[in-house]
Amino acid sequence: MTDVSKQTIPETVLPSFDTPHSRRSLFAGTMAAGLGLSLLPAVAHADTPLDSIKTILTIARTAERLAVTFYTNGVQNAGTLGLSGAQLDYFKAALIEEQLHELFFTAAGAGAPLASTFSFPHGATTFTDLPTFIQTQQQLEGVFDSAFIAAVYEFSAMGRSDLARTACQIAMIESEHRVLGRAVLAGSMPDTYDPADNWTYAPQDLTSVGAAPGVVQAAGYLSPTDGNRYMYQQVYQPNADGSNGGTDILGLGLGAVAAKVLYQSGPFVAMGMGTGNGGGGGGAATPELGSGELLATGLLPIAGLLLYRRRKDAQARAARAARDSSQNQDPADATP
Repeated sequence: MTDVSKQTIPETVLPSFDTPHSRRSLFAGTMAAGLGLSLLPAVAHADTPLDSIKTILTIARTAERLAVTFYTNGVQNAGTLGLSGAQLDYFKAALIEEQLHELFFTAAGAGAPLASTFSFPHGATTFTDLPTFIQTQQQLEGVFDSAFIAAVYEFSAMGRSDLARTACQIAMIESEHRVLGRAVLAGSMPDTYDPADNWTYAPQDLTSVGAAPGVVQAAGYLSPTDGNRYMYQQVYQPNADGSNGGTDILGLGLGAVAAKVLYQSGPFVAMGMGTGNGGGGGGAATPELGSGELLATGLLPIAGLLLYRRRKDAQARAARAARDSSQNQDPADATP
């Protein structure tokens, strides 16, 4: 599998995550460096066997559980981290989105997660010191971005354009999380601010999704010990009818934010200009899962609407084709 990234990370600008930094020097170095991929090795893109669909879905499910665990602890320690108001809402929204991604991959056919208990390179300090929290976020989101870019390629190579599209949709949201994290840190140290959206092309530093677990393991996220053990818990359940809002399972104050997270029950593709339950100008769920999986993710009613629309569209296309054929028929060939 040959897949050449348009941008790589110069090693000379990557800060060491293990070297102590002051808040000011940490911010200056990591914002300039891209802040996110210091745990990623310089990977030469080469022909690599494709991962199986189930392997990709299982790794993605596990990654989303790690993300949910990270953001859950960030929200729970918001006061210590100095997060409130809109900045805290950024991370609540990210938490909801990561949970919905995890539910999607589970319903789409992922296997048992590779891990549900995690560690963090800086342990409890991750959730008491804002620069450490943001740097950890940037590293994780950098891995997720890279893995989902690889997933787009792998799914496409296997002829699964439906899953490739979903991987692209999720990669775009993970990248938003990265930018918002950088903006939050910039707000606390504006005199050393660099652009939060500082990449022209999101780097792909993983040749395949299957390479991600090894990178995450080496970075210290899969080695829980006493004092550095964080268990995944589901924090949010969307409404069964696909409407906005849902159940805040752990009481983290997600309700007001959840009501504003659009299209939250699954991947959506615009189908016309009408308005729908998801908001944002209307949309319809992609019915790529079976009815049982769609029901589990709350997509079944919307999927039925999409199938109805597809039938109507097919009928309209057939009518147009018949009309065009009739209009283009040579009069000499017409049947008396």
